[in-house]
Amino acid sequence: MSAFDLSVVVACFNEEANLENLVQRSHETMSMSGIATQSVLVDDCSRDRTRSIIEDLGRRHAFVTGVFHEKNQGIAGGWRSGLAASTAPAIAIMDADLQYAPEDLPRLYRIWQREKPDVVQGWRIAHNFKATYRYLLSLGFSFLLNKLFGTNLKDIKSGFLCTSREIFKDMLETRHAYVFPQHFIVINAAAKGYSIRQEPVLFWNREAGESFITSPFRFGLRSLVDLPRAFVEFRLNRKRRT
Repeated sequence: MSAFDLSVVVACFNEEANLENLVQRSHETMSMSGIATQSVLVDDCSRDRTRSIIEDLGRRHAFVTGVFHEKNQGIAGGWRSGLAASTAPAIAIMDADLQYAPEDLPRLYRIWQREKPDVVQGWRIAHNFKATYRYLLSLGFSFLLNKLFGTNLKDIKSGFLCTSREIFKDMLETRHAYVFPQHFIVINAAAKGYSIRQEPVLFWNREAGESFITSPFRFGLRSLVDLPRAFVEFRLNRKRRT
């Protein structure tokens, strides 16, 4: 049996400026809530000091597990590697940039634990004006995805969620390889018949460093290339669990 209740998997790419704060805030808030938590930090072949910082955090903290890619595998690859290295029965994923607040983790976990939905997903609420443009684009893309895939979710693309390790593994399994698989992880769960509970969370400015998304509009346009195959897999071939 695992010593941890929850493993938090964080895929990291050039996040040297955020990791110390992420680990400290996560550990403090989870400890105060009485939830034994493993932090699984996956370095996706970063070009900065992300790897060395994760190694140092692992030496100093028994609850930190470092995973290191020798080749960039993208966020879904990071999630798969993090899942393989995790030990807890429950899995949460979040970003390293602290736009999702670690202080919301206990709430997502307790809802999953007590109310027993298959997946609890943080539904992003814009926090300030600087985030509004990207937030509105995300809302528009979520609206499009809801129409295409027959779902009724407030925030399809949020990468802040909690579920069991078995369901998370199933959510990562797709028939096709997608350019942006992170857009379809919750759609995949819905297509496989898992129940999804969405809980409002604040969406903050990036704490430090720079996002790899330099133009949200261009990023959104590039995301459209995945839609035809995704429509076939997640809408036409949709199956319900029994």
